[in-house]
Amino acid sequence: MKRIHSPTLDLNLIKVFDALLESRSVSRAADALGVSQSAVSHALGRLRTLVGDPLFVRTGGRMEPTPRAQRLAEPLRELLLGAARALSVEESFDPLLEDRSFSICTSDAVQAVLLTGLLRDLSDQSVEAGRVSISLRSLDPDAMLNGLDDGTIDLVIGYLPEVRRWHDREYLYTDNHVCLFNPDLVPLTAPISLEDYTRYPHLMPSLRGGLSSFIDDDLSALGTQRRVAASTTQFLAIPMMLKHTAMITTLPTRTAEFCAKAVGLAISPLPFPSEDYDVSMAWHRRNTGSPSHGWLRQRVQKEAQGLR
Repeated sequence: MKRIHSPTLDLNLIKVFDALLESRSVSRAADALGVSQSAVSHALGRLRTLVGDPLFVRTGGRMEPTPRAQRLAEPLRELLLGAARALSVEESFDPLLEDRSFSICTSDAVQAVLLTGLLRDLSDQSVEAGRVSISLRSLDPDAMLNGLDDGTIDLVIGYLPEVRRWHDREYLYTDNHVCLFNPDLVPLTAPISLEDYTRYPHLMPSLRGGLSSFIDDDLSALGTQRRVAASTTQFLAIPMMLKHTAMITTLPTRTAEFCAKAVGLAISPLPFPSEDYDVSMAWHRRNTGSPSHGWLRQRVQKEAQGLR
């Protein structure tokens, strides 16, 4: 008990340490904590004295952690997460009795193929999700993980090869890619050949609005290339565009099936090998023990079972 109540042990110092570790900047850490830069600098000085290590060293405009700071990172973050869970007032959750809103960040394509069942339940007040509301946000690869950290996003869904060490992730389903086109304007019959695939211009889905993707790397390895005439961040705008343009697009299989049925387009397997990929959901670990957040994750998993 003496060590727990030691005057040198200030839990606010751990919050400063965590903010510096995440931001690598005194100014950004101060903004995240809502304090002045001098307060962060003072706290870092106290931490250095307490630990006997510089902890963070300025390198090229960034505060890089020392090996000692890297070793402290995980146990100190677990301490903060444990405190947050212990102090949480939420002990149970009944979606029929309690008002709760969630923010889910995912692509429009995943919204269409995975979340329509959940949205259907939200429109029926007699079912389990009676008093829940959901805000669906576009998937922003550069901002989504920050949204989990600052609490503006509850759940991220998509292809998530990397998350931060304080995020939890859970597998939902596996998908792959196929071609999609209008057979009235692109007179091909499935399965199309590699020559056909590269002969027509392409409309490319891209979350960042780029004009190349892994498809171009695969084609380059085969000694060929395609012409990307346009790209769009809105996956579900693609079928309407293809309805009126002689282009080919490459989409996740389940999204392509959804689009083909809705607009009357043709699907073909890719004329070259392409690896499957996993769709998963990620959330901040502070929400792992939350009953309401657990309800949301279970509900998403229920929808994903039909896609496996």
